[in-house]
Amino acid sequence: MEERPIIDEKKCTLCGRCVFVCPKEVLSIENKKLIVNENDCMLCSHCYDVCKFNAVSFQDALRNIKFDTFKYKEKILGPKDVTPQEIVNIFRSRRSIRRFKEEEVGDDVVRDLIEFAVTAPSGSNCQEWEFVVLNGREKVWNFAVSIRDFFMKINKLAKNPIIRYLSVPFMGKALINYYRDHYETVEMAIKESYQGRDLLFHGAPCIIIIHSSMDGSTPIEDGTYAAYNICMLAHYMGYGTCLIGFAVEALNRSPELKEALDISDNRVHAVIALGKPDVKFLKHSLRKDYAVEFL
Repeated sequence: MEERPIIDEKKCTLCGRCVFVCPKEVLSIENKKLIVNENDCMLCSHCYDVCKFNAVSFQDALRNIKFDTFKYKEKILGPKDVTPQEIVNIFRSRRSIRRFKEEEVGDDVVRDLIEFAVTAPSGSNCQEWEFVVLNGREKVWNFAVSIRDFFMKINKLAKNPIIRYLSVPFMGKALINYYRDHYETVEMAIKESYQGRDLLFHGAPCIIIIHSSMDGSTPIEDGTYAAYNICMLAHYMGYGTCLIGFAVEALNRSPELKEALDISDNRVHAVIALGKPDVKFLKHSLRKDYAVEFL
């Protein structure tokens, strides 16, 4: 597969916009001709993006995005199209949902969310993310039970003060801090699960797991960006989301859980609960104060 831009010489006007924008100097103009050099192309498609004459293509190496559940027309937006106030409200209106309806989520909806996820930025444009979907309440519940069983083992260890302190030379204060910060919450969730309540995924009918190898330049950040794209679009499609940190920790610490999902070699970056929200918010959420220092 050709992983470099392909130039249509009949359409190219030698304006030089593609040469100027290319971060890898893949393109150059020599003897009144646009040359594609042997430099490694990062497939950012910026040359394609700035060409007014449609002279640049990537054949099978890259494609445009498309959606099935809603109409989409590509349009570049800028400061004249959307105000800062609108942007802030667009982002603040999306909330973490911890009450879901039983209504199922269609596979086509999930595909559209993932289609938007991969438009997120990624370090060096690696785009190494991969996705696993468990769609259906029974599948999600069974997965929650598997994670419950993992945390039952952790809580059993953390409950024992001798084990907590003997673990310090090997784990630092990880088990001590877990007992202090999470033991009681997890213990309650375990007990509730035996009563049929899902405090992990909040009754969501679908979860999306984002994972990848650690080969890229910023794989963890890439996965987080992709997850937030899903969360934002889901809100405006009428769905709610919640990022489940306990599930991420369990997957990354349990080879058995990852093997069951056939992702043994990868790191999990995000687990997203997805479904129709069973709560309506009337105000934006309040936030904690924070520190900032200009140097």
